[in-house]
Amino acid sequence: MNQTKNILIKTVSLVFFLNLILVSCAENKVSQCQKIILITQKIAKESETNRQTEDIQKALQVADSFDEAAEEMKNLAITDEQLVKYQLGFAAIYQGYAQTTRQFISALQKKDINTVKLMQQRLKQLGQKEPELGNEMNNYCQSE
Repeated sequence: MNQTKNILIKTVSLVFFLNLILVSCAENKVSQCQKIILITQKIAKESETNRQTEDIQKALQVADSFDEAAEEMKNLAITDEQLVKYQLGFAAIYQGYAQTTRQFISALQKKDINTVKLMQQRLKQLGQKEPELGNEMNNYCQSE
């Protein structure tokens, strides 16, 4: 009887200890927020220096950077439901930047002024969505 009690106590202790380890290893909201923020900061730095360039190759490199950031964002392992929405929102914005930049350059090369103006408008809209999404996410990440 005493031996059974000891085995039970050891088993319960082991299960408790393993649960404690698993819970402490699980990513919390803050660490998931940081993953998203790191990508947003990285792409902001990469694109800031070349965003106003007149060099077509540099503009295409910026578009490539946005594509890479979108893929990197989509591939993050985020489990928080609200953060997944922000994650996918940023990925969509970055894909939008990449696609619209390429369409802008193509229209510019073809001297298609109407499409150039339309792409400028789309870029402006994306430029407004990004900080809005960032502010929403920051508020969520700071709340507890």
